Amino acid sequence: MPDAALLGLVVDRIDARPPADSGGALVLAAFSGPAAVDAALHGDFEPSSAAGANGAGARPPSAVYLTGIEVEGFRGVGPTTTLAIDAGPGLTLVVGRNGSGKSSFSEALEMVLLGTNKRWEQRVKVWRDGWQNLHHRHTRVVARFAVDGRKQPLEVARVWKDGEGLDGSTLFVDGKPAQLDALGWAHPLSGYPPLLSHNELEHALDREQSKLYDALAAILGLGDLAEAQQVLQKARLAREREVKDAREALPALRGLLERTSDERAALVRSALAAKVWDLDAVSATVGGDAENDERSVLRKLRDLAGLPVLDRDRLNAAIAGLRDAHAAAERLRGTDAGRAHEVAALLEQALAVHAHAEDERCPVCGTEGVLTYQWRLQARDQVVALHAEAEAVRTSRGMLENAVRQARQLVTAPLKALRDGAGAGIDIAPVIALWERWAEVSADDDAIALASNLETHGPPLIAAVADLRRAAAAELERLERAWRPAADAIALWLPLGRRAQEAEGDANRLKDAERWLRDAHDELRDERFRPIAGAVQENWTELRQDSNVSLGDLRLLGAQTQRRLSLDVKVDGEDGSALGVMSQGELNCLALSLFLPRASMPESPFRFVVIDDPVQAMDPAKVAGLATVLARAARERQVIVLTHDTRLADAMRALDIAATVIEVVRREHSVVELRRIQDPVQRYIEDAFAVAMSRDVPAEALRVIPGFCRLALEAAASLAATRRLLHQGKTYAEVQAVLAKPTTLNMWLALALLNDPERSGDVIGFLQKQFPWAVDAVKECNRGTHSGKLSGDVKEFIRSVERLTRKMLER
Repeated sequence: MPDAALLGLVVDRIDARPPADSGGALVLAAFSGPAAVDAALHGDFEPSSAAGANGAGARPPSAVYLTGIEVEGFRGVGPTTTLAIDAGPGLTLVVGRNGSGKSSFSEALEMVLLGTNKRWEQRVKVWRDGWQNLHHRHTRVVARFAVDGRKQPLEVARVWKDGEGLDGSTLFVDGKPAQLDALGWAHPLSGYPPLLSHNELEHALDREQSKLYDALAAILGLGDLAEAQQVLQKARLAREREVKDAREALPALRGLLERTSDERAALVRSALAAKVWDLDAVSATVGGDAENDERSVLRKLRDLAGLPVLDRDRLNAAIAGLRDAHAAAERLRGTDAGRAHEVAALLEQALAVHAHAEDERCPVCGTEGVLTYQWRLQARDQVVALHAEAEAVRTSRGMLENAVRQARQLVTAPLKALRDGAGAGIDIAPVIALWERWAEVSADDDAIALASNLETHGPPLIAAVADLRRAAAAELERLERAWRPAADAIALWLPLGRRAQEAEGDANRLKDAERWLRDAHDELRDERFRPIAGAVQENWTELRQDSNVSLGDLRLLGAQTQRRLSLDVKVDGEDGSALGVMSQGELNCLALSLFLPRASMPESPFRFVVIDDPVQAMDPAKVAGLATVLARAARERQVIVLTHDTRLADAMRALDIAATVIEVVRREHSVVELRRIQDPVQRYIEDAFAVAMSRDVPAEALRVIPGFCRLALEAAASLAATRRLLHQGKTYAEVQAVLAKPTTLNMWLALALLNDPERSGDVIGFLQKQFPWAVDAVKECNRGTHSGKLSGDVKEFIRSVERLTRKMLER
């Protein structure tokens, strides 16, 4: 999951300087993975979802302090021993001679958190075989933490069943089997490791420069940027491969098309010759849509192969119908029925003339008075009678007319498809000639002539059209057989071409987004690394202590390739390489300078750092510098340092640096004992006793004793209040706000004893009831600090103060 703060910086840069071609969505999608990039390329990615998924929805782990490490049967520790550590910022030294078992505690913590120990990595098997204590074969390691907002401590343990190997442990969280990922610590442990073993310290700068770069890049969130760049790069390369595959397959396809004598091959070659392939035209050609062009040979051949063939049975039926109807009409022509039909027709014509004439004279013979009204009535009756007599004639003539009409329907002009068939590679001239003779029928109703024309020209036309159809179909089949290999090759290549055409545009968009993110990566890298580089310089300034080596600017250079951490130095003003000119002690100082800022990043949930034996190879001056650096880190972090070298504790005392010192002593059979030999409270008490018991100290020197005692009481009050508030689930920020309120001794005592610094006026009354023996001691601390004078037994006064500090810490 990308870092929300980093993603916010990327969004801000997109708003200020948008990538080309609306590439902002692509850039943000890259942080969510390849599937999101694919969605963004298709316009289906909502940029706000990336910010939402990695912003408010991403809840970081709560801040944690280390409160104890319990070890049993592991490394140099036999029976169960617990290293208790006060929660909250501060410096704790765990000291002991070599072999005392002190490092077993840091290694146990490493096993709890990581499930392995880097000390044994890349070592021969014998190193791993010594993981279990020789005197105590039941192994269990536990780390306890104070978690912001949680009342009860968090307990994380690894337990081995008897006889199990190093890798056979089971992880328990609060007594239940679990995975460490459930705590959300996997990424912080990698990015902000709170543990620095002596082995890592000495070899931290031995690693490849790219690994140093990656370690620092991870805590800056640059790993997320690099991963996003890789997502874009892989997406671009995949699409460029698609374009390359399509282009590499094209020459073979073009060669095949050039060898194919088909008009479709020419169409496809033309479509693929353009700068932008016309793949729709290619698809239409392969799919047959190109044959819709009337000029296409294929279209002409298909039309010729589909020419309608005159039905021979229908032709014969039409010829027979003509001749039969004509014969029937001829048989009735000379009969009475025929004459009745003719007379009826003549009378109908006379009646029609008489209807428009007013005289009664016959228009044929001129006889007067014959076409009378009476004649008209008689003529109508006669017409009705004659029509009935001539019905057979009318029926016969109707049949003849129908036969002629049916026959003429068979006679058509040559079809357009036939006339347009020229150029298709088929000889259509004979068929056109036959069809034209077939269509040469007179316009009169001579049934015999029509029947003769049908009988003469019909059968040859039927045969010629059938032959033409077969020839066109054969030519089509020949062309299809010749075209099929090219068509199959085109169909196989076409999906590549379509993907390549889409991929080419996508690749260009991805390239622009990738370039934008690469530039943003360098800017953000420099911006986010600047505070770390400053902290490293500050630490080195303290740690170098009389060294003639000065550290130049630290820079992270490169990105995906040639990544390195620039560690250039100057030796007496001359440029040099850090790894080449520094002593081991100086390299250790530099490694520590890099480790502390990294482990102390605000984004880390670990408010503690554990450093094992950092003093080796350092001269006394550098040990003093180390004490100063550790003290500065302890202002905001819980710093635990394990060392066998007493020089660090000596330097802290000399520099008046407050620290809790715990001594580790190993007895027979791996029995390890721990004792606090100097915490801030005890230190002030011991300093007071030291002054009081000195015989050669002038009387004026005794005036510092009330001050030491007052500081002891205030330190005890602060520690007691801190423990109580953390137990109540308060955050460290809330604890610090409370600790900032007391300004007097009584206010500190009121905070520790009455839970309220504002009740300082009630302190003496509370002491009189609960601890009456402490009243005079407190008054003496207040009075003696200002007057410098002590009354009564000084040692008894100090013992009363010491007793009160224990009572406060027991509450």
